[in-house]
Amino acid sequence: MLKLYHFWSSTCSKKVRIALAEKGLDWESHHIDLGPKQENTEPWYVKLNPNGVVPTLDHDGRIIIESNVIIEYLDDVFPDVRLRPEDAYERAQMRIWLDRTEHVVHRNINMISFNRRFLPRFAEKSDAEKEAVINRMPNPEKRHEMLRRLRAGVSVDDEARAEAAIAGVMDMMEMQFGRTPWLAGEEFSLADICITPFVERFGANELTVLIDWRSRPGVGDWWRRIQSRPSYDEGMNFPNPAA
Repeated sequence: MLKLYHFWSSTCSKKVRIALAEKGLDWESHHIDLGPKQENTEPWYVKLNPNGVVPTLDHDGRIIIESNVIIEYLDDVFPDVRLRPEDAYERAQMRIWLDRTEHVVHRNINMISFNRRFLPRFAEKSDAEKEAVINRMPNPEKRHEMLRRLRAGVSVDDEARAEAAIAGVMDMMEMQFGRTPWLAGEEFSLADICITPFVERFGANELTVLIDWRSRPGVGDWWRRIQSRPSYDEGMNFPNPAA
Protein backbone atom coordinates (compact mmCIF):
# COMPACT_ATOMS: atom_id res chain seq x y z
CA MET A 1 0.00 0.00 0.00
CA LEU A 2 1.30 3.42 -1.01
CA LYS A 3 0.06 6.43 0.95
CA LEU A 4 1.05 9.89 -0.19
CA TYR A 5 0.83 12.88 2.12
CA HIS A 6 0.73 15.85 -0.25
CA PHE A 7 -0.76 19.26 -1.06
CA TRP A 8 -2.69 19.85 -4.24
CA SER A 9 -0.54 22.73 -5.61
CA SER A 10 2.84 21.82 -4.10
CA THR A 11 5.52 21.56 -6.79
CA CYS A 12 7.26 18.69 -5.00
CA SER A 13 3.96 16.85 -4.54
CA LYS A 14 3.30 17.21 -8.26
CA LYS A 15 6.68 15.68 -9.00
CA VAL A 16 5.85 12.54 -7.04
CA ARG A 17 2.32 12.29 -8.45
CA ILE A 18 3.75 12.42 -12.00
CA ALA A 19 6.14 9.57 -11.17
CA LEU A 20 3.30 7.53 -9.69
CA ALA A 21 1.21 8.17 -12.81
CA GLU A 22 4.06 7.21 -15.16
CA LYS A 23 4.40 3.91 -13.32
CA GLY A 24 0.65 3.30 -13.21
CA LEU A 25 0.70 2.82 -9.44
CA ASP A 26 -2.33 3.00 -7.19
CA TRP A 27 -1.96 5.18 -4.12
CA GLU A 28 -3.99 6.49 -1.24
CA SER A 29 -4.25 10.26 -0.94
CA HIS A 30 -3.75 12.06 2.37
CA HIS A 31 -4.10 15.75 1.63
CA ILE A 32 -2.17 18.06 3.96
CA ASP A 33 -3.42 21.65 4.22
CA LEU A 34 -0.44 24.01 3.99
CA GLY A 35 -2.70 27.05 4.31
CA PRO A 36 -4.42 28.40 7.41
CA LYS A 37 -4.76 24.98 9.04
CA GLN A 38 -0.99 24.36 8.79
CA GLU A 39 -1.51 20.62 9.08
CA ASN A 40 2.14 20.16 8.07
CA THR A 41 3.22 21.57 11.44
CA GLU A 42 0.96 19.34 13.54
CA PRO A 43 2.93 17.02 15.86
CA TRP A 44 1.52 13.87 14.25
CA TYR A 45 2.74 15.01 10.82
CA VAL A 46 6.14 16.26 12.02
CA LYS A 47 6.61 12.79 13.50
CA LEU A 48 6.32 11.46 9.94
CA ASN A 49 8.30 14.27 8.32
CA PRO A 50 10.58 16.18 10.72
CA ASN A 51 10.96 18.99 8.17
CA GLY A 52 7.22 19.65 8.21
CA VAL A 53 6.97 19.73 4.42
CA VAL A 54 5.23 17.71 1.73
CA PRO A 55 5.32 15.19 0.23
CA THR A 56 5.82 12.18 2.47
CA LEU A 57 5.47 8.63 1.19
CA ASP A 58 4.32 5.77 3.40
CA HIS A 59 5.01 2.39 1.78
CA ASP A 60 3.63 -0.33 4.02
CA GLY A 61 4.66 1.62 7.11
CA ARG A 62 8.07 2.63 5.78
CA ILE A 63 8.34 6.41 5.60
CA ILE A 64 10.30 8.17 2.86
CA ILE A 65 10.70 11.95 2.70
CA GLU A 66 12.23 14.39 0.17
CA SER A 67 10.63 14.31 -3.26
CA ASN A 68 13.78 13.46 -5.22
CA VAL A 69 14.49 10.56 -2.85
CA ILE A 70 10.88 9.41 -3.14
CA ILE A 71 10.89 9.26 -6.94
CA GLU A 72 14.17 7.32 -6.98
CA TYR A 73 12.75 4.99 -4.34
CA LEU A 74 9.69 4.37 -6.51
CA ASP A 75 11.95 3.51 -9.42
CA ASP A 76 13.91 1.07 -7.25
CA VAL A 77 10.88 -0.69 -5.82
CA PHE A 78 8.65 -0.68 -8.92
CA PRO A 79 11.07 -1.21 -11.83
CA ASP A 80 8.59 -2.46 -14.44
CA VAL A 81 8.32 1.05 -15.90
CA ARG A 82 11.88 2.35 -15.81
CA LEU A 83 12.39 6.09 -15.21
CA ARG A 84 16.18 6.13 -14.89
CA PRO A 85 18.64 5.65 -17.76
CA GLU A 86 20.35 2.28 -17.96
CA ASP A 87 23.63 3.93 -18.96
CA ALA A 88 25.66 4.94 -15.89
CA TYR A 89 26.78 8.27 -17.40
CA GLU A 90 23.23 9.25 -18.35
CA ARG A 91 22.05 8.19 -14.90
CA ALA A 92 24.66 10.52 -13.39
CA GLN A 93 23.41 13.34 -15.65
CA MET A 94 19.89 12.63 -14.42
CA ARG A 95 21.04 13.05 -10.81
CA ILE A 96 22.79 16.31 -11.68
CA TRP A 97 19.45 17.60 -12.99
CA LEU A 98 17.70 16.45 -9.82
CA ASP A 99 20.27 18.35 -7.76
CA ARG A 100 20.16 21.44 -10.00
CA THR A 101 16.38 21.53 -9.86
CA GLU A 102 16.36 21.31 -6.06
CA HIS A 103 19.23 23.66 -5.19
CA VAL A 104 18.88 26.28 -7.92
CA VAL A 105 15.36 26.22 -9.35
CA HIS A 106 13.41 25.26 -6.22
CA ARG A 107 15.35 27.59 -3.93
CA ASN A 108 14.95 30.58 -6.23
CA ILE A 109 11.31 30.05 -7.20
CA ASN A 110 10.63 29.79 -3.47
CA MET A 111 12.20 33.24 -3.04
CA ILE A 112 10.04 34.69 -5.82
CA SER A 113 6.92 32.96 -4.49
CA PHE A 114 7.19 34.66 -1.09
CA ASN A 115 5.64 37.95 -2.25
CA ARG A 116 3.44 36.43 -4.93
CA ARG A 117 2.02 33.34 -3.21
CA PHE A 118 2.96 33.06 0.49
CA LEU A 119 1.96 36.56 1.63
CA PRO A 120 -1.37 36.57 -0.26
CA ARG A 121 -2.26 33.24 1.37
CA PHE A 122 -2.07 34.96 4.78
CA ALA A 123 -3.17 38.42 3.66
CA GLU A 124 -5.78 38.79 6.39
CA LYS A 125 -3.26 38.14 9.18
CA SER A 126 -1.22 40.79 10.99
CA ASP A 127 2.59 40.67 10.89
CA ALA A 128 2.54 39.19 14.40
CA GLU A 129 0.15 36.49 13.25
CA LYS A 130 2.32 35.81 10.19
CA GLU A 131 5.33 35.43 12.50
CA ALA A 132 3.35 32.95 14.57
CA VAL A 133 2.59 30.96 11.41
CA ILE A 134 6.29 30.88 10.49
CA ASN A 135 7.38 30.04 14.03
CA ARG A 136 5.40 26.81 13.81
CA MET A 137 7.73 25.57 11.05
CA PRO A 138 9.83 22.76 12.57
CA ASN A 139 12.88 23.21 10.30
CA PRO A 140 15.03 25.91 11.98
CA GLU A 141 16.84 26.93 8.78
CA LYS A 142 13.60 27.42 6.86
CA ARG A 143 12.00 29.17 9.83
CA HIS A 144 14.91 31.62 10.09
CA GLU A 145 14.85 32.38 6.35
CA MET A 146 11.10 32.94 6.27
CA LEU A 147 11.27 35.28 9.29
CA ARG A 148 14.07 37.20 7.58
CA ARG A 149 11.96 37.60 4.45
CA LEU A 150 8.93 38.72 6.45
CA ARG A 151 10.88 41.32 8.45
CA ALA A 152 13.25 42.58 5.75
CA GLY A 153 11.08 41.90 2.72
CA VAL A 154 11.98 40.31 -0.60
CA SER A 155 13.17 43.18 -2.78
CA VAL A 156 12.89 43.69 -6.51
CA ASP A 157 16.64 43.05 -6.70
CA ASP A 158 16.25 39.80 -4.75
CA GLU A 159 13.60 38.64 -7.22
CA ALA A 160 15.74 39.70 -10.19
CA ARG A 161 18.72 37.67 -8.94
CA ALA A 162 16.49 34.66 -8.36
CA GLU A 163 14.99 34.96 -11.84
CA ALA A 164 18.47 35.22 -13.39
CA ALA A 165 19.56 32.02 -11.62
CA ILE A 166 16.53 30.17 -12.97
CA ALA A 167 17.10 31.60 -16.45
CA GLY A 168 20.61 30.15 -16.33
CA VAL A 169 19.15 26.69 -15.76
CA MET A 170 16.70 27.20 -18.62
CA ASP A 171 19.63 28.08 -20.89
CA MET A 172 21.33 24.82 -19.84
CA MET A 173 18.14 22.98 -20.77
CA GLU A 174 18.11 24.64 -24.20
CA MET A 175 21.72 23.55 -24.79
CA GLN A 176 20.89 20.00 -23.72
CA PHE A 177 17.98 19.77 -26.13
CA GLY A 178 20.39 20.61 -28.91
CA ARG A 179 22.03 17.26 -28.12
CA THR A 180 19.32 14.92 -26.82
CA PRO A 181 15.50 14.86 -26.86
CA TRP A 182 15.26 14.50 -23.06
CA LEU A 183 17.26 16.03 -20.24
CA ALA A 184 19.28 12.92 -19.36
CA GLY A 185 19.59 11.43 -22.82
CA GLU A 186 17.48 9.60 -25.35
CA GLU A 187 14.67 8.61 -22.98
CA PHE A 188 12.20 10.40 -20.71
CA SER A 189 13.41 10.11 -17.12
CA LEU A 190 13.18 11.42 -13.57
CA ALA A 191 15.26 14.38 -14.77
CA ASP A 192 12.32 15.54 -16.88
CA ILE A 193 9.83 14.85 -14.09
CA CYS A 194 11.77 16.84 -11.50
CA ILE A 195 11.73 20.12 -13.46
CA THR A 196 8.18 19.87 -14.86
CA PRO A 197 6.23 21.35 -11.90
CA PHE A 198 8.62 24.28 -11.67
CA VAL A 199 8.19 25.23 -15.34
CA GLU A 200 4.43 25.27 -14.73
CA ARG A 201 5.03 27.43 -11.63
CA PHE A 202 6.86 30.05 -13.73
CA GLY A 203 3.54 30.92 -15.33
CA ALA A 204 1.75 31.06 -11.98
CA ASN A 205 4.38 33.54 -10.80
CA GLU A 206 4.03 35.63 -13.97
CA LEU A 207 7.61 34.93 -15.05
CA THR A 208 6.60 35.19 -18.67
CA VAL A 209 10.14 35.83 -19.91
CA LEU A 210 11.09 32.33 -18.75
CA ILE A 211 8.33 30.68 -20.78
CA ASP A 212 8.73 32.73 -23.96
CA TRP A 213 9.68 29.78 -26.15
CA ARG A 214 10.83 32.01 -29.03
CA SER A 215 14.13 32.42 -27.19
CA ARG A 216 14.32 28.75 -26.15
CA PRO A 217 12.56 26.72 -28.87
CA GLY A 218 14.11 23.46 -27.72
CA VAL A 219 12.63 23.88 -24.25
CA GLY A 220 9.32 24.87 -25.84
CA ASP A 221 9.24 21.66 -27.88
CA TRP A 222 10.12 19.63 -24.77
CA TRP A 223 7.36 21.39 -22.81
CA ARG A 224 4.75 20.53 -25.45
CA ARG A 225 5.84 16.88 -25.34
CA ILE A 226 5.72 16.87 -21.53
CA GLN A 227 2.20 18.27 -21.51
CA SER A 228 1.03 15.65 -24.01
CA ARG A 229 1.93 12.79 -21.65
CA PRO A 230 -1.06 11.37 -19.72
CA SER A 231 0.97 11.63 -16.51
CA TYR A 232 1.00 15.43 -16.80
CA ASP A 233 -2.73 15.88 -16.22
CA GLU A 234 -2.85 13.08 -13.68
CA GLY A 235 0.07 14.40 -11.64
CA MET A 236 -0.29 18.14 -12.04
CA ASN A 237 -4.03 18.69 -11.79
CA PHE A 238 -4.98 17.18 -8.46
CA PRO A 239 -8.18 18.99 -7.40
CA ASN A 240 -8.07 21.50 -4.56
CA PRO A 241 -10.19 19.90 -1.78
CA ALA A 242 -11.12 23.36 -0.49
CA ALA A 243 -12.47 24.57 -3.84
